[in-house]
Amino acid sequence: MHESKNGGALLATVRAASPRDWAGSAFAWWCREAVDLLPQRFVAALAPAGRPRLLVDRDETGIRLRLNDPRSRVEAGETTPAAEVTAAIASILQRHGLDRRDVDLGLRLPAASVFGRDLMLPREAKGAIDTIVRQDLLRRTPFKAEDIYCDHVTATSPDGRIAVRQWVTRRHHVQEAADQFGLAVAQIAFVVFGDDQASPSIRLARPVAARKTSTVAVAGLGALAMLLGSGIAVLTFARQQATLDRLDAEILVARKSAERVRILVDQLRERRTTLSRLRLQRSEVPGLIDVWDEASRILPKHSWLTELRLVDGANIRSASVTMTGFSAAAPSLINTLGGSKLFVDAALTSPVAMDPIENRERFSLQAKIRVPGAFKEVEP
Repeated sequence: MHESKNGGALLATVRAASPRDWAGSAFAWWCREAVDLLPQRFVAALAPAGRPRLLVDRDETGIRLRLNDPRSRVEAGETTPAAEVTAAIASILQRHGLDRRDVDLGLRLPAASVFGRDLMLPREAKGAIDTIVRQDLLRRTPFKAEDIYCDHVTATSPDGRIAVRQWVTRRHHVQEAADQFGLAVAQIAFVVFGDDQASPSIRLARPVAARKTSTVAVAGLGALAMLLGSGIAVLTFARQQATLDRLDAEILVARKSAERVRILVDQLRERRTTLSRLRLQRSEVPGLIDVWDEASRILPKHSWLTELRLVDGANIRSASVTMTGFSAAAPSLINTLGGSKLFVDAALTSPVAMDPIENRERFSLQAKIRVPGAFKEVEP
């Protein structure tokens, strides 16, 4: 029997999956990734090749036993009468050094006793396939959970969806076959259907040894996770410490550079302040126009100038003016300049001589420019 179903409508079931399902999916993904990082010999130690399997089958000559041990790659078979199945099982296991508790016992049932169906699930259902497939089976078929055994395999389709192949058999088929061979259902780990190598297979129970193997694998992977976590923590701490040391060195260099810059800025500010004061005070020093106006104001009408020269000295305070001209009373000009607010320290620079053409005394005198009081405090 065969049935095809579309699982696209089961997305709501995926969203309703329990946190435990999502946690299990995440852990399974982590295990796969961790195993890919391990050397092959470690993988073999954590996850052995598999448990031996002993298949009980019936043919024309009697009961046929087929032993397959993937660890030692042993394959054996023999035929025994139906009444001696239990003894034959013990004998074949003893010959190959196997314990009954370490072997999965299976039965072959007629192909007509299995029901198969196909499901197409969205890729989002990857973390809850077991739950979805079982719920969909109970909802879409007349089967009841207490009346059946079921199992499934998955594959990824080209379009990215998950293709699920599920098989179902009724419990009474397994019970009838076990009774024919004189075995208890509790001893049966799996059943297969049909006669070819690709026959469907249903696991009835998970072997104890497999759980032990899984526990060992989980413990090993947990230890690996702790080791990797510790390594990452140590590397992270070392990288952070190296970064802090580098930053400390850079901060020290930057601090020294900042101190030098601060000193230069202070010096520049001081110089700018001095320069600003000098410019301000120089703007207050009398110029040539001021000297010309003052000389025109204080000179008497009997005197006039033929030359007026403003001489800058080595500094602002040593600026002076030179006057050359004619006057009816040249010596009296010294006192005249001395009463000025602009000129100071006036004196003749050459003897007074009578000019016969102008009928005046020719003179040449020099006076210093009076500097403002505020400017006198500034050193050049």
